[in-house]
Amino acid sequence: MSRKFLITIILILFLLPFVSWYYLQSGLNWRKQAQAIMNGTTPFPAVSCTTNLGSPFASDSLMGRVTLLTYLPCATSEGEQVSVLQAIYDQFKETNKASYVLLDTCGVAPASGIPSNKYGWFVMTSPDTCGLFSSLKAAWPDGYSYALVDRKGIIRSYYKAVTKEEKKTLIEHMALLLPRERQEEVELKRGDKK
Repeated sequence: MSRKFLITIILILFLLPFVSWYYLQSGLNWRKQAQAIMNGTTPFPAVSCTTNLGSPFASDSLMGRVTLLTYLPCATSEGEQVSVLQAIYDQFKETNKASYVLLDTCGVAPASGIPSNKYGWFVMTSPDTCGLFSSLKAAWPDGYSYALVDRKGIIRSYYKAVTKEEKKTLIEHMALLLPRERQEEVELKRGDKK
């Protein structure tokens, strides 16, 4: 046997499987860490309200979709949160599996540039006629801007999303919770079934 052939066999039999295993193991560890952070168990309140456009909103409409909740800041000059929302919307708009519930306690949504006619956007304004704001505010930690709700209506975690790393984490966690498309099953057709 030649030396090149022997090196090739060693690489294929030992090095390639080890590198593959290491790559898959690091991905699994990353996913486990993300799931450990998203350990919330608070259910989204069962409410029936109207949005700022007067259209009906029920918490049941969020089932089967990943939902991003946020309280809009009262200062309309804080365009950072609006730009983060727009970037997240642009990231996931093709999936049609994400919803955005914006809670406007100060009536700043029209002035802040929040478009309320986007698919999956629900802008709720004060006064809190259905109790949504007050029930969410009770469990909402201070200093956090966003909450992530899974497809079953459970608030999984809260995010500050101030630094670039925190924004990246929010987007990664949202992507993990999005429902996956079912793959078609591959069917093997034998001779006479073709």
